[in-house]
Amino acid sequence: MKFKVPVLILLLIIGYSSSAYACTSFALYGAQIFYGMNFDYFFIPLKFLIESNMGMNIFHLSFLYDQTVDDPEYKDYFAKTCGINSKGLFCASQEIEPHIEGHKQAGKSEVHIDDQYETISRYSSVDQIEKTIKGKQWIQFIGPSIHNLFADIKGNAIITETDNNENFITHIENEFIVMSNFSNHGLIGKFYKEAAGAGADRYITAYDHIMENMNSFSVDKGFKLLEKVSLREKDCSTQCSMIFCPQTNHIYISVYQDFETIWKVSLNNRTIETHRGFNKHFQARLGEDGILASDLKSLGI
Repeated sequence: MKFKVPVLILLLIIGYSSSAYACTSFALYGAQIFYGMNFDYFFIPLKFLIESNMGMNIFHLSFLYDQTVDDPEYKDYFAKTCGINSKGLFCASQEIEPHIEGHKQAGKSEVHIDDQYETISRYSSVDQIEKTIKGKQWIQFIGPSIHNLFADIKGNAIITETDNNENFITHIENEFIVMSNFSNHGLIGKFYKEAAGAGADRYITAYDHIMENMNSFSVDKGFKLLEKVSLREKDCSTQCSMIFCPQTNHIYISVYQDFETIWKVSLNNRTIETHRGFNKHFQARLGEDGILASDLKSLGI
C-alpha cells in the first residue's frame, strides 16, 4: 500500500483556506550550520520518531493523518512532514499558495512532488536529490499544494516547486534560504522585501532576523526567530518549533509555543532528553514508535 505521506491533503476536512496551514523553515550557513522549522496547524497529535535505513538514522516530525480524513485505510497512521538524516540532509515539506489542482494518479512521465520527501531516507546530499528528481514532470497530489526545502552540510540548499506544467528549483543565495508559503521561484532576482503572498510577512521577518544575527547565530537565536514567526490564530497555531544542528546531529524541540522549555534529540544515540527549563533531567529512547508531543508536555518535569 502506498501512502501519500508528506503531502498535506488533510485540509480537505476543514476546507481549503490560507490560514489553515502555514509553517516557516530555513537553512543557514554561518560559523555553524542551522536548519529550522515551525509546524503551524490546528491542534493535532504530533509524533517525533527516528528510523534507520542504509546505515543512517532519520528523524521525522509526523502528524496523525486519520484525524484529517475519513478513511479507514489511514487509521492510526502518522504522516511525515519534516526531517533530517544523520548525514545532515534536511527536508521541510510545507503548503504553497495559490493552490494548484492536484491529481491522485501520476502519468508515466510524472511523479508527485510530495514523494521527494522520502529521499532523505536514502541520500546524503542535495546534489543527489537534484539528479534523482530531474527527468520527470512533478505534479501536485490532491489537497493543498506543497513545496519542499532541502539542505545539506555542504552548503547546498534548494526549494522545489511545481505548477503541474513546469518544475522550478530555487537555489540558496547569501548563505541562507527561507521558505514560507508563497512561490519562492517568483522572487528570484528581486529584493527580499518584495515578497508577496501567503507567509510573506513571516518570510521577511525571518530574513531580517538571520541577517541581523548571521555572525552570531545559535540555537537560542534560532528559537527567537521561530518565536517571531510563530502563529497564534484560532484555527492555526504553532504546534512545534525545531532547530536542527547537522554538525552535531542534535535537534532541539519546543512544543505548543513553550519556548522556555526545550528538548534535545540525539540522532546518533537515538535519544530524547530535557535540555533547558526543566526541574529535573529526563531521557528516553527514541525509535520508530516515537513519542507524542502531548506526552512531552504532560511529563511536567
